[in-house]
Amino acid sequence: MTGLLDTSVVLGPSPTLPDEVAISVITIAELKLGVLVAASALERATRLERLVELERTYSPLPVDDDVASAYATIVAAERERGRKPRAIDALIAATALARDLTLYTRDQALAGLSSVRVELVR
Repeated sequence: MTGLLDTSVVLGPSPTLPDEVAISVITIAELKLGVLVAASALERATRLERLVELERTYSPLPVDDDVASAYATIVAAERERGRKPRAIDALIAATALARDLTLYTRDQALAGLSSVRVELVR
């Protein structure tokens, strides 16, 4: 496995990515929330279809002790830099850091995270 997909990547059009990528259980949590808060039945159905597709395709990486340690490292470093990353984004980045994976994202805010290999995709 070489990369981890941020939620922003799985929601948009599929970019060219390495063959061996994973997603975090945090991405699954974000997508499940999206289903529950959808503004219409059509939007809910569309989001649920995407969620089911991703759950069939990937076995999400868990948040474990290594991820928790990486999360603390990332957030502490970002606070020293005067930044306050969103917890959910920091957990996804921590999953990449703990597993030595490149984080693929469309979120420019994640590009500057210290100690995490980040590749912006379009």
